[in-house]
Amino acid sequence: MRSHIVAAMDEVFRALADPTRRLMLDRLFVRDGQTVGELASGLEMTRFGAMKHLRILEAAGLIATRRVGREKFHYLNPVPIQLLADRWVSKYAARWASALGAIKKDLENEMIATKPTHVYEIYIRTTPERLWRAITDGTDTLRYYYGTEVRSTWLPGAPMTYSYPDGTLAAEGTVLEADPPRKLVTTFHATWDDDVSVDRAHRMTWEIFPAGGEQCRLVVTSDDFDGETATYRSFVGGMPVIASGLKTLVESETPESIAG
Repeated sequence: MRSHIVAAMDEVFRALADPTRRLMLDRLFVRDGQTVGELASGLEMTRFGAMKHLRILEAAGLIATRRVGREKFHYLNPVPIQLLADRWVSKYAARWASALGAIKKDLENEMIATKPTHVYEIYIRTTPERLWRAITDGTDTLRYYYGTEVRSTWLPGAPMTYSYPDGTLAAEGTVLEADPPRKLVTTFHATWDDDVSVDRAHRMTWEIFPAGGEQCRLVVTSDDFDGETATYRSFVGGMPVIASGLKTLVESETPESIAG
């Protein structure tokens, strides 16, 4: 497992070593969800040169992509950077303190209705079944989802809640689609403080793809926000921490516990 983790981190460092690629990430930091033409604008390179850089960033997991019609949009994926921070920084600071330093801030106020707002992607060494259980089992979410327990029957139309150990409600929603162990779509209404509770529910989509070599690719998409709301801003720094904690939880298990 160690060689796999080191190899993945090496790809991230190699991708970040090039100043042009760092500039592209900076542009996505300022405005997420750009096409290759937008990212290449003003750079002394061809469209094909820009595409080559973007392929390297995508291979390292630093960007995620989505197609909307004929256009391909690129999104900053801060999860690999969060994993680097967890490896070296969390030894000296509280685990959740990293959420205070949000890795990206999307300043785009007007989003195309069909275009995802946040797209996070991470590779996890586990089975689709175990990953699905980690997402939908409250005993697991207590350990990585900011200390909250998720509850639902996971049937379409069923309610869903995230609650703290004292019973306080952190979030609630409705199951829109459940296709275990491949896809889960829910609404999500945050209630953990007064700022977010006034926002209406947005949509969350969890997609699990087998990636070979006993790995899964997890893609988490949060969209249908009413602009840059308090909930939207919370997800900027919060989801990378959740994804990193989920990966740590599942990959630290023994084969026997995964099977169980």
